[in-house]
Amino acid sequence: MLSFYAIALCILYILRFLLLICTAGDTWLANPALPYDILKEVVPGNIRRAELFLSVLCRLVQYLKGRLDTDIVEKEGPLTFVNAVNSHVGIDQKMLKFCYDRLHSLMLTLEITDTDEFLHIQTICDFETLVGTYTRGFSIIIEPYDERMPHIPNPVLQLSCHDASLAIKPIFDRFQSVVITSGTLSPIDLYPRRLNFNLVVSRSFTMSLTRHCICPMVLSRGSDPGVERNYGRLLLEMVYSYMYAIVNSWNET
Repeated sequence: MLSFYAIALCILYILRFLLLICTAGDTWLANPALPYDILKEVVPGNIRRAELFLSVLCRLVQYLKGRLDTDIVEKEGPLTFVNAVNSHVGIDQKMLKFCYDRLHSLMLTLEITDTDEFLHIQTICDFETLVGTYTRGFSIIIEPYDERMPHIPNPVLQLSCHDASLAIKPIFDRFQSVVITSGTLSPIDLYPRRLNFNLVVSRSFTMSLTRHCICPMVLSRGSDPGVERNYGRLLLEMVYSYMYAIVNSWNET
C-alpha cells in the first residue's frame, strides 16, 4: 500500500540519491553494476544512467501523488494503469518493469546499508515492477479515506493480487516436489486448477469436531502495565500447560 505520506517522503529520498551521486563521482554512471538476471535482458537506455533513472522516479512519484488526490474509490487493471502512466508522464511498461532492479543496483553502487530508511521508495519500485510485469491477476485500488472515518482524507493506493498461482509459481519453479497440507483445503481438486500445477498424490482425511478445542475465558482490557503483564503470564501458562500435556501423551505412547 502507498499512502500520501509515503509519496511525500519518496521525493526527499530521490533528492538524497541525487546528492549521493554528485558526491560519488560520475565514473560508475555509464556502467552501473547490474544484477545477473537483468543482464539477460537489455535495460532501457532511458533509465540506464542513474540520474536518468532518478528523473523517471520523480515523475512516477509525482504521478502517484496526483492519482491519490481523489474523492472517489477507483479501481483499474495493470494494463490500464500502465497506459495511463505512459500517456501522462511518458514512462512505458518496460521502464516500469526494471524499477526494482535499477533501484537495487543504485543502492549497491552507493553502498547504502541502512535500507530501512528507503523503505517507501523501495515500495514504489516494487509496485511499479509488478505492474509492469503482470498484465493480469492484479488490480490497482485507490481509496480516498478510511471507511471508519469518511470525513478525514487519508488516501491509499493498493495493489491487490487476485491470482494465487502468481505467488506460488516461484515455489514450483525452484523445487521439484512440493507438499501442500491444510485443515481447510476442500475440495482438494479445486486447488490444482487455482494454483496451476499438476497433482501427483492426493490424500484426504476425516476431521473430528467433537472434542473440546475451545477454552472460553473473560479477560479485562486496557493499557495498564499490570493488565498487560498478567495477560502475558496467562498466555505462557496456557501454552506450557498444553505443551506438557502433549509431551506426556507422547511419552505414554
